Amino acid sequence: MTTINIGIVAHVDAGKTSLTERILYETNVIKEIG
Repeated sequence: MTTINIGIVAHVDAGKTSLTERILYETNVIKEIG
């Protein structure tokens, strides 16, 4: 498995956690959102 490091920088309440969670879900790293 290849490891990729990504940095997400944005203002407070800009959706960083939601974006990160969605990326992990879409790449099958996590099984459910929430």
